[in-house]
Amino acid sequence: MKGTLEERFWAKVDKKGPDDCWEWTGALGGDRYGHRYGQIGISGKIVRAHRVSWELANGPIPKGICVLHHCDNPSCVNPSHLFLGTKLDNAQDAIKKGRYVNLRGEDNGAAELTEQDVHEIRQMLGRGIPQRVIAKKYGVSKSTVTRIGAGKTWGWLKEE
Repeated sequence: MKGTLEERFWAKVDKKGPDDCWEWTGALGGDRYGHRYGQIGISGKIVRAHRVSWELANGPIPKGICVLHHCDNPSCVNPSHLFLGTKLDNAQDAIKKGRYVNLRGEDNGAAELTEQDVHEIRQMLGRGIPQRVIAKKYGVSKSTVTRIGAGKTWGWLKEE
């Protein structure tokens, strides 16, 4: 669709009343937590729609700042439902709204190792088995084994 960014943008918004969520009807993209945010292409880049909405209504977003939702609806682009905050503000907002889940260890979908694997890796390190051998056995990098041994990852997991 041709036209200005503003024309393209608002053509993809289901505007209701001023206090209602304005749902993004264009493309949606997920984040690592499964939230579905609106997205729009601008100059060859994919940008989250709620950030564009903020900028159209209020001007540029300072570097490193997040656009948060009062309504807690990721597909909402109503500028009156949006506010700026730091990553810490975003985390505190998620905690306050009961959305924060600390997924660590095996509960994290990106985890490559189990708790049992970590215990075994620590035991192997204690027996002097080379990190490269351990890394190969578990299909991880040598630096992952190093971080486990130093307690930088999985540090909360105590030995049995």
